Amino acid sequence: MVQGVTRRADWRARLHAEIEAHRREGFAWGRRDCALGLAAGAVLAMTGEDLAAAWRGRYRSASGAARVLRAAGFDSLGDAVAAVLPEIHPSQAHVGDIAFLDEGEIGALGIVNGGTLIVLGLDGIGPRERAAAVRAFKVG
Repeated sequence: MVQGVTRRADWRARLHAEIEAHRREGFAWGRRDCALGLAAGAVLAMTGEDLAAAWRGRYRSASGAARVLRAAGFDSLGDAVAAVLPEIHPSQAHVGDIAFLDEGEIGALGIVNGGTLIVLGLDGIGPRERAAAVRAFKVG
């Protein structure tokens, strides 16, 4: 687990800018997907720490993402995030924390945004019900 990840004083503005960048640029496996783009991008924007640098550019498809994740010893994206951020109960998550959704082969990641989640999929960025989060991780 990464020690000392702290949110910057202007983290809210940085998070907003990161989310807006995803609205403009869309989805791309291995660069701007739910894990490396949205979740890791949000952490980088809020803290200045790139927790996913070693993963970037290592896959270009859903099956490639699953293969790389499993080769690293993780069964899901949630397990990979738990290796670098402290896990909390989803009910304790605040704006900017990372949510894990148990969907698809390896799950999906989103950002807690009050009563909803912000998620990024093939069709772009959008909201999901907060109840969809089955795990959550504290950022800063």
